[in-house]
Amino acid sequence: MGVIGSLLVAAVTVTAVVLRVLVGPGHDLALAGSMAGLCVVALGLFGWGVWSATGRVVRPVARLETEMLEITMSDLARRVEVPSGGDETARLAGRVNAVLARLEGSALQRRAFIADASHELRTPLTGLRTRIELALADPEDGELLDTLRHSLRDVERLHRIVEDLLALARLDSGEEPNREPLDLGSLVDDELARRTPPVPLAAKVEAGIRVEADREQLCSVLLNLLGNAERHAAAMIEVEVRAEGTEAVVEVRDDGRGIPPADRDRVFERFARLDSARDRGAGGSGLGLAIARQVAVTHGGRLYVADGMNGARFVLRLPLLR
Repeated sequence: MGVIGSLLVAAVTVTAVVLRVLVGPGHDLALAGSMAGLCVVALGLFGWGVWSATGRVVRPVARLETEMLEITMSDLARRVEVPSGGDETARLAGRVNAVLARLEGSALQRRAFIADASHELRTPLTGLRTRIELALADPEDGELLDTLRHSLRDVERLHRIVEDLLALARLDSGEEPNREPLDLGSLVDDELARRTPPVPLAAKVEAGIRVEADREQLCSVLLNLLGNAERHAAAMIEVEVRAEGTEAVVEVRDDGRGIPPADRDRVFERFARLDSARDRGAGGSGLGLAIARQVAVTHGGRLYVADGMNGARFVLRLPLLR
């Protein structure tokens, strides 16, 4: 609009000079009146141009704002209209749609997680309630101890699920881990010494592998990986700790049925169900591997399933502390 204003000023000035030359001296009053009229016309044209240009810019933004206000959390599948032309308003609308898509994905994931968590909690609660009701209906039943043992297993499963849900909630909140220098080899050795695996376990642990991590969270990763291997191993578990380049590496291998390549990412999903025997039916909560991967990512590392000779091979990589 600055260019248009300059052109109008130049046009009025040139017109004044031309009229002064044409009418000659002695007609200054008439010339002044004519120039005033030209200025009014020029200002009117300038104002109309500003209003028109502003309207072209503001109208799409106002329409975008109206569409955004109409979108609610229950209607995240809607998208705002992207104006043609590829200008800033179109780019803004595209970014708004990208944010809406991410919000929709998060909402769908949250709903699925809540539904799965409710199902997982309902199963042991139903079993626990049924056993208690049967015991109360027949208090003279001699199998009371057996009922209590089964009830305790249901309570333990509920406890595991609740603890894992709380751990996920803390991780999802973005809470920064309490990092400290740790000897990864010593941490693994201490954990192995406390376990009594159902099959022989071979460990190869390098000394002096140091990382900076939250001790409690890193121990939970090791617990989940070792527990997973113990549930699925047929005859052998292997654990290895080593340095590789700038990374500390922990491998946990078992000789069970293994994990098909198509399911190697799915095992880290919350409450994932696999067609094979490697699912939570073997005793897990269905959240352990999801927690383990999220802890690894929070610490700047990775957790994945790699190719192996047989069985499953879980690989944890964390930045080495230099």
